Amino acid sequence: MAEAQFRVTVGSDVESPHVVADGEIDLANVSQFQDVMAKATTGSATLTVDLSQVSYCDSAAVRALFAVAASTDLTMIVAAEGPIKTLLGISGLDRVATVVTEE
Repeated sequence: MAEAQFRVTVGSDVESPHVVADGEIDLANVSQFQDVMAKATTGSATLTVDLSQVSYCDSAAVRALFAVAASTDLTMIVAAEGPIKTLLGISGLDRVATVVTEE
């Protein structure tokens, strides 16, 4: 199992903060993912989460993203093909947040 890595890029006045995730997001590391997203949204009403390098998300990660989408204007970047884009559609996250596909 690949360990996920998360990093935050704080936006300028024009750009929203970005969280970039790489690897797998599951019950073992979802609290770290939530903490990184909470830090990024401090003082910002928008957040972009780049999931284009994420290979797996479980239901804990989906719940964390729904929680952020409930209080923040959330944009998620995903690979054009693959399990993450499918997961966002099945879960309904694509109806409460903006999903941008990366070619």
